[in-house]
Amino acid sequence: MRFWMCSQFWEVTQAMLSKLSLRNATRQMKDYLIYFITIVIAATLIFAFNALVFSQEIKGLSRLLDTLPLMIGIASFVVVCIIGWLVFYTMRFMMKRRSREFGTYLLLGIERKKIVNLFFMENLIIGVMALLIGLLTGNLLYQGLRAMLMRLYEIPYHFSGAFSLYAVLLTFVYFSLIFLVALFFNRRKIKKSKISDLIYMEQYNEKEIAFESQKRRKLFVASMISGVVGTGLMVTYDATLSLVGAFVIIFFLFTFYISFSSGIPAYFEKRARKKYSGNTLYVFRSLTSKVGSMGITLSVISILLTATLIAVGTGLAFNHLFMRNALLETAHNLYIGSEQKTDFSNYRKYIDENVKVKSEWQYDVYKLEGDTITQYVDPYRDGFRAYDYDTVMAFSDYVKIRDMLDYPKVALPEGEYIIQCLDYLAKPLEQYSETVQIGDKTLTNGDVYHETFTQQNWTGNGGGFILVVPDEIAKELPVSHSAYVVKTDTPITMADYLALDAIRMNLRESDSGYGYDMILSREILKEQNASLYALIVFPLFYVALVLMIVSATVLSIQILSEIKSYQKQYATLNMLGAERKYLSSALRRQFAVYYLLPIFPAVVISSIFIFFLCMAFDAGVFLGIAQIFMVVGATLAIFFAVFAIYIVAAYVNLKRNVLPIA
Repeated sequence: MRFWMCSQFWEVTQAMLSKLSLRNATRQMKDYLIYFITIVIAATLIFAFNALVFSQEIKGLSRLLDTLPLMIGIASFVVVCIIGWLVFYTMRFMMKRRSREFGTYLLLGIERKKIVNLFFMENLIIGVMALLIGLLTGNLLYQGLRAMLMRLYEIPYHFSGAFSLYAVLLTFVYFSLIFLVALFFNRRKIKKSKISDLIYMEQYNEKEIAFESQKRRKLFVASMISGVVGTGLMVTYDATLSLVGAFVIIFFLFTFYISFSSGIPAYFEKRARKKYSGNTLYVFRSLTSKVGSMGITLSVISILLTATLIAVGTGLAFNHLFMRNALLETAHNLYIGSEQKTDFSNYRKYIDENVKVKSEWQYDVYKLEGDTITQYVDPYRDGFRAYDYDTVMAFSDYVKIRDMLDYPKVALPEGEYIIQCLDYLAKPLEQYSETVQIGDKTLTNGDVYHETFTQQNWTGNGGGFILVVPDEIAKELPVSHSAYVVKTDTPITMADYLALDAIRMNLRESDSGYGYDMILSREILKEQNASLYALIVFPLFYVALVLMIVSATVLSIQILSEIKSYQKQYATLNMLGAERKYLSSALRRQFAVYYLLPIFPAVVISSIFIFFLCMAFDAGVFLGIAQIFMVVGATLAIFFAVFAIYIVAAYVNLKRNVLPIA
C-alpha cells in the first residue's frame, strides 16, 4: 500500500511538473518575447547560410565559390559562439529571476533533480519551438540569398521549394550544442546552490571591480585616455599597431562602464544647475545605479556593437570596392597585354579554335621620353605609377577600340591630342592646358574622355590615362608594350580564361626573360567580383546581424526585467504629485540614455575605423570624401534601422506597464 501511494504521488508530481513546464515555457515566451524572437531569427540565419553551403546550384555558379563553405563555416562558428553566449546569459538571467520560485519548490519538498528537469524542459520547449519556426523562415531567407547571388552572376532566378536536409541537420546540431551546453552550466548552478542562495539570488548584482570612489575616478580618466589612444592605433595602417589598438579599445570599453558610476557624478558635482534642472537628477541617479550593477554586461554589449558596426561598414566598403573594380578594370570580352613585341600567336591559336570571335585587334602602346602629365596626375592617385613615362596610342587604334566597345565616335583635330583616362582623373586632366612636344611636332590639348578603357593595370592602355595622337607621330615613338583585344559572340568562360592563363605560364616557363602577360576579361572580372562579394560581404553581414540582434536583445531584457522596480518608482513619483507629462519625459530620457550609453562609444570608434579603412583603398575607388561619408552614413542607417525595432518594442512595452493610467 505504501509503495502504491508513493507511486501515485510520483505520477501526480510528474504530471504536475510536465504541465508546469509547458505553462512556464509559454509564460517565459510572453515575458521574454524579444529573446524568443531573437532565437527564431538566429535559427533563420543559421539555416539559410547552411543551405547556401550545401546548395549544389550555388557551387555551380563559379569555381571561385569553392571556399564559400569554409567562409560561412568560420562565420557560423562565430555565430554559434555568440548565440550560445546569449542563450546562456538569458537562461542564467531567467534562473536568477525565478530563483525564489525554485527555492520555494525545495522548501515544499520537491526533489532538486525534478526542479532541474523542470527548468531543462521549459528551455528545451522554447528552443525547439524557435528552431521549428526558424527552419521555415530560414528557407524563405535562403531563397532571398539565392536570388541575390543569381542576380550577381546575372542568372535568371526561379523559386525553388526544395528543403536541404543537410542544412536542417547541421542547424539542429548547432542548436542542440548551444542549448545543451547552456543548460548544463545552468543546471550545475541550480544543483550547487543552497535554498537560501536561491531565495536571495535575485537580489545579487554584478560585483563592482573598483569599490572606492577615488579608484573609480582614476579608472574613468584612464579609460577615456585609452579610448583615444586605442582608436588612434587602429587607424595607423599597421597590422601590429592596429591589433594593439583593438585590445586597448577593449580595455577602454570595460573600464569605462566599470568606472562610469563615478565619472558622471564627478561631472555634475561642479554643475549643480544642470544637476537639479528638470528630471536630470532622477534620470542620472537611477542610470548610474543601473550601470553600477551591470558594468561588465554593458562592456560586452558595447564591444559587440562596435564589432557589429565595423563588420557592416567593412562589408559596405568592400561592396563599393568590388563594384568599382568591375567598372574600371576593362570593358573588353578579352584583353591581353604583353611587355614583349609579340604577335600573340600562342593565344590566338587557342582563341581561333575555341572562342567565337566577332572582331579582334592588335596594336602597340608607345612611350614618350618625358613624364610631364604623369607627374601632374600623381597627387590625384596617391603617387601610384604604372610607368615612368607618359604613354601614347595611335589615333587609328583608338578609333578601332572605341568601335569594338560601342563607344561614340570621336574626331582628332589637326595639331591636337586627346586624353583618354579613368573617370576620377577626368576633372584634373580637363584643367590641364600644357602642350606636348613629340619630335618636331607641338600638339595642344584637346578633348578628354573617361569611359572604361583598361587603364588600371600594368600593360594596359596607359597607367590611368593615355595620350591619343595622329598615327604618323605615334609610330615614330618607341614601343612600350603590345596589346590584343577580342570582341566575342558569347562570353569568355572560366575554362577559357584558365586555358589562356596556362598558355601565359608556359610562355614564362619556356623563356625566363619573358615577362608576365596580363589577361583580362569583363565576364571573368564580373564573376570574380561576384564571388568575392559572396565570400566576404555575405559572411560579414551574417555575423553583423547576429551581433546586432544579440546586443539589442540583452539590453531589452535587462531594462524590461526592471518593470516592477520602475512601476514602484513611478507610482511613488505620481503619489508625490508628479504629472504624467513629467513622468513620460523622465521615462523617455532614462530609456534613451540607457540605450545610447553602450551605442555611443561603438558609433564613434567604428565610424572613425570605417572612414580610415575607406581612405586606405586605392585612389579612384571612392570619388571624394563625400562617398566615404555615405558609406559611414549607410552603416549607421542599417544599424539603427534594425536596432530601432528592438528599441521601439521595448519602449512601448515599458511605457504601457510603468506609467500610471491617465
